[in-house]
Amino acid sequence: MTSIRILLVLAALAGALAGCNSQTVVESRQVTAPNAPTPNDARRRAEVHTSLAAEYYQRGNLTIALGATREAIAADPSFAAAHNMQALVYMQLREDPAAREAFERALKLEPANAEILNNYGWFLCLRNDNQRGMEYIMRAVQDQRYATPEKALMSAGLCMRRQNKNQEAEEYLRRAVLIRPDLLGALFTLAALTYERGAYKDAEVYITRYSRQGPSTLDSLVLGVKIARANRDKVSEDSFLQQLRRLYPEDPQTRELTQGAPR
Repeated sequence: MTSIRILLVLAALAGALAGCNSQTVVESRQVTAPNAPTPNDARRRAEVHTSLAAEYYQRGNLTIALGATREAIAADPSFAAAHNMQALVYMQLREDPAAREAFERALKLEPANAEILNNYGWFLCLRNDNQRGMEYIMRAVQDQRYATPEKALMSAGLCMRRQNKNQEAEEYLRRAVLIRPDLLGALFTLAALTYERGAYKDAEVYITRYSRQGPSTLDSLVLGVKIARANRDKVSEDSFLQQLRRLYPEDPQTRELTQGAPR
């Protein structure tokens, strides 16, 4: 099995997981596994359980995901990806000491793994340990072997955004979307940043790109209305308002934005 790469929890944002038939594969392999497993068998089981954990994590079933990471680690404690996945689950559960310990175990096994460095750095940024977080993220950004550097660039941009360092945030996020133009978390944040600094045409470009492929969330629709109004684009404004009325009719922001607007 190829090495497992786990996506961020912002983005909302990113990579396809294996299909639902993976559970059947696991069951059949467990039945036919030899009584005296080899190291390769142990690694294979660890990989399969880590893949299952990623699927359940993506679906929001964190209890089963956590159990799958424990099975993976029991099969092969030296498999860094399993510890990384377990850290992400603990992070989502807000069990910070356990998440930190799992990340550190993963990095002890693979100190130069850019995926783990990025994930741990983002965890630290979310917990307001910004300096250390950026140190880990930048190690991932600078790794020429990292297959998805746009993820680390987005983490860097979002970490800067959380510190109100908007110029740096925008620079990192622009670099991220140059590599991957459909990176939703970066596109939305760029739309917000450019709108806030008065670059309304740039903001329109980013919110349009986001809207073509991203979910119509309350935040994206509200931002879309504001950008359209700043550009005096009545057609786009009406489109965003109609979606707000349909999807979020009772939200205070919808009432505020639609007050006095024609239906």
